[in-house]
Amino acid sequence: MTPPSLAEDVDTALYEADPVERDRARGRVARQADDATLRLLVAALDAAHRQTRRRAARILSEARPDRVRPHLAATLRDRALSARVRAAAARLLGILAAGDEPALADGLADPEASVRRHAASARAPEAALVTALLDPDPGVATHAAQALAERGASPPADVLAEAVAHHDPAPEGLLRALAAAAPASPAVVAAAQAGVDAALDHLADPATLRALLATEHRVVAAWHLARLGEATAALAADPDPRVRAAAARGLLPDDPALAALAADADPAVRWTAARALAGDFARPEERLAPHARANAPSARPPYGLSPDDAVAPVPRLHAALALCHTRIDVNLGVAVRSAEAAGLEAVFLVGRGDLFSTPARGTDRVIPVHAVADAAALVRTARERGYQIVGLQQTPRSVPYHRAPYPPSPLFVVGAEDTGLPAALRSAADLLVEIPMYGVIDSLNVAASATCVMFHWRVHRA
Repeated sequence: MTPPSLAEDVDTALYEADPVERDRARGRVARQADDATLRLLVAALDAAHRQTRRRAARILSEARPDRVRPHLAATLRDRALSARVRAAAARLLGILAAGDEPALADGLADPEASVRRHAASARAPEAALVTALLDPDPGVATHAAQALAERGASPPADVLAEAVAHHDPAPEGLLRALAAAAPASPAVVAAAQAGVDAALDHLADPATLRALLATEHRVVAAWHLARLGEATAALAADPDPRVRAAAARGLLPDDPALAALAADADPAVRWTAARALAGDFARPEERLAPHARANAPSARPPYGLSPDDAVAPVPRLHAALALCHTRIDVNLGVAVRSAEAAGLEAVFLVGRGDLFSTPARGTDRVIPVHAVADAAALVRTARERGYQIVGLQQTPRSVPYHRAPYPPSPLFVVGAEDTGLPAALRSAADLLVEIPMYGVIDSLNVAASATCVMFHWRVHRA
């Protein structure tokens, strides 16, 4: 059979009704796209039908970022093109950029507010985002404030105050940004006194907070006072357990009121006081220190693993995950990511051979993903490779996952989103486990179920 050409794959990926065929073509286009194909896909961001535009954006988001970004940047800068395609290019650049993207600064100067809103992302240069705080469009200003917060940047409080004063009423995002930067500023104090949540969330003026203890916002005020080291014995004696819990969090370990709170009638107060007495809140700087994994390749923007990352091999357990006729792409990607993070050695896709890689965040580059024809082929593969089959399925014979006697080399198997595991796998399974449900809904999402069981098994095995 002659393999389809790249042009045929583009047509299938954009317009095919069969989701499996469309997904397979999309994966091939994302891997093989040349400059001519990328230009065609970028042009499709301006297609008449929304579904076509979304499919084109999805393919572009899966292709190599270093190949896609120049085409998106050129599109964003071309004012002769429609605002819709320029906005789409800005949105994708905000996702694919590895660092500050100069084209997004140009997008923030675009005459169309819709383009500027999408250009106001965390990948835009910080100076351009600060300038955008004063944009006449409140949506642009709000997006710029949110982008600066995502970057961990601290924009000048005077610029934020000017931006808040520039709009009446002030957009919630701008007021929240000002409250975070200057939590005791007059505008924030006034908004907190008026009961505005964005100001109440960040307020740091002790006098105002003490006044708020006499209002409906007393619980929030108590917790802020505790955070500022202003907790008192009066808070510890308050009739509201939420206020007493705030006092327990803020009092020093040698305060006699804290010892009394450790015997409080309310379990949340007792728990908080016990942690305070143990010194769990005494070294806040340790919560802000970088973790040992902060330098991992996947921890750097744009996050996940890219083809150029040098990844050291890690020891993996003789265990695997299989997804049997799972149809929703995001479930496949998330489950693969979880399997890799749990230290499994392989993933098997039963009934389909392609993976939507975006939610997998590149983990399919470091854990083998195998296509298996059907349930019978998976059973044979499990026996040949020495796996014991652990099916995740609610049946009268299923064991709660936290009490299950797991085998030495499990192959965790989850089924389709609606029908679960086919009969052949239910019969062949060496162990069937289920997750107890405590609400009205009868089951969890496929990827969530697999993640829950794999990590429970992995932690207890370790």
